[in-house]
Amino acid sequence: MSNIKLKLQVPTQLSDITLGEYQDYMKVMKNIQKDHEEETTEESERFVHLKMLQIFCGVDLRESYKLPINVFSSVIEQINGVLDHPAPLVKAFLLEVNGEKREFGLIPDIYKMSFGEYVDLDMFINDWSTMHEAMAVLFRPILNKFDKYYEIEEYESSKKYSADFKRLSMDIVFGVLVFFYRLGMKLAKSIGISSLKNLKEMRQEDSNLEKRFLEKHGVGINQFTLSLEETFVHFLRLPNSHFKSV
Repeated sequence: MSNIKLKLQVPTQLSDITLGEYQDYMKVMKNIQKDHEEETTEESERFVHLKMLQIFCGVDLRESYKLPINVFSSVIEQINGVLDHPAPLVKAFLLEVNGEKREFGLIPDIYKMSFGEYVDLDMFINDWSTMHEAMAVLFRPILNKFDKYYEIEEYESSKKYSADFKRLSMDIVFGVLVFFYRLGMKLAKSIGISSLKNLKEMRQEDSNLEKRFLEKHGVGINQFTLSLEETFVHFLRLPNSHFKSV
């Protein structure tokens, strides 16, 4: 029996996975969902595991079949664990843009978001394929900083930095998505959940809601319901008084 030598670069934390990689993974999952509308099959799950190795570990599909089964299972389990790991909100981080490290910061006050920012965010945050553009709305270069306070670059267009945001690590992405989920729940409660479409069933405990939300939006591996649908649209519906002018 010949020895198999294959170098694996397995992510050990969310910061090891980029948004671009996760978008590739979610594209695979979306196609699986489309082909298996009622339930997943053993064959589809096996295919997903192979794609996980390819996307997150850089292993060619043909090489994956050469892995010992115990190694294969161990790697998949580790990736699952990484994707299920909770992520705190990160308000500022360094990102390389045109060969230079720049510090980006989250919009300091979400209630002072401009109408243009809101419209773009509303459009991009509902689909993983455009999530890099949503991140480019939420985070922009920091111009001035004093202690924990900072001023970010004025918004022009998501296109300005969206390509760079494909390299954003997933701990930052998951962190801000969960932050908006929790913000949305507070807003929903303050104006009445019954007034929001598709939130009738949201009368359970917040912990159960959050678990369902994370599974639905791919923040965790145990899901095949992948569409963001209109959830963020509703969660980000701030009172009209916040958008009196552009």
